[in-house]
Amino acid sequence: MTINKINMADPYFDQKDREWIHQEVDNILDGSLSMGPNVRSFEQEFSDYIQCQHAIAVNSCSSALEIALNYFNVNGAEVIVPVQTFIATGMSVHLAGAIPVFADISPLTYSLTLQSIKEKVTHKTVGIIIVHFAGIISYEYQQILDFCREQEFFVIEDAAHAPGAMHGEKYAGTLGDVGCFSFFPSKIITSAEGGMLTTNNSDIAKFARSHQNRGRDMDKTEEMYKLPGRNVRLSEFNAMIGRCQLRHLSEYVAKRRLLAKTYFKILSSCDFVQLVSHEVLETSSFWKFPILISNSAIKDVISRELRLQNIASDSAYSPPLHLQPVMQHLFDSKNGNLPISEDILSRHLCLPVHPRMSVEVVHRIVEIIKGCGKLT
Repeated sequence: MTINKINMADPYFDQKDREWIHQEVDNILDGSLSMGPNVRSFEQEFSDYIQCQHAIAVNSCSSALEIALNYFNVNGAEVIVPVQTFIATGMSVHLAGAIPVFADISPLTYSLTLQSIKEKVTHKTVGIIIVHFAGIISYEYQQILDFCREQEFFVIEDAAHAPGAMHGEKYAGTLGDVGCFSFFPSKIITSAEGGMLTTNNSDIAKFARSHQNRGRDMDKTEEMYKLPGRNVRLSEFNAMIGRCQLRHLSEYVAKRRLLAKTYFKILSSCDFVQLVSHEVLETSSFWKFPILISNSAIKDVISRELRLQNIASDSAYSPPLHLQPVMQHLFDSKNGNLPISEDILSRHLCLPVHPRMSVEVVHRIVEIIKGCGKLT
């Protein structure tokens, strides 16, 4: 079976999308270029989709995280974060004046565990950022949320990978106090560059709306600024592309789940591969499909063989957050501080699951993976 190059992400626009985009570009050029009707429509359509009261469009998920942390006034406090995440998760905590406290993840969900959170709580803890890595929402989420509510900790969802993911009847971005989404080209849906902050709390929404406008007092007609803000605006072009992609979110997520279930079914018999929990298959958005290999040598062989077949794979966020040079410098974090996460991350591999792939390609990828067990 010959396989064309398979990337980890493959954002695309069909002919109908392109025609609408070309028409809308003309409309934008005749109207607002930034923070106009497409931005407002994108916010409303996204909030309608995930069934939340407020959605505020910003230029990145990083900005959404910073806004959320600034609302909670975390200066001098501690915020618990996982290490299987992008640098922005921890850096946003630092830039808000707080200390990121790194905690372990589970090999079944690649998410914070309730136990790891409890172990890291101190008198300075004010909240957590739970990352829905690869669009997987932990089956422990409700217990984690209940614990945080008992302790009066805020819960921020880093839902960069999770548009369309669900926990029970609720969508990612509506499960905690604030949801933060990314629309970078590698994500589930894209606006080229952009992010979204979601919340059901009107006070948080009002604070975020002010920050969206450089800290402006949105209750006054005069141009008055009451908060220290930044330029986090989203252009009309970005919002327009995001709106186009959002129309396909349900079908994109359905295809990703189909591919993930296919991986799960045919890799279940592979004795050197550990899979995510079956409990997350029906609800996750699957930005990627993570697997855990019995040892790093086999992982390296698999990665090499897939690459030779023009199939991308990766070890997302390597090195992990606490071993990034800037974090080691700022917080003196060292290898060995989080042995569980470090072991998981040394052996994990992410496989592609984007909507332009076929089930047949998944079968071919699994054949290659199973064949690698015989090469070591």
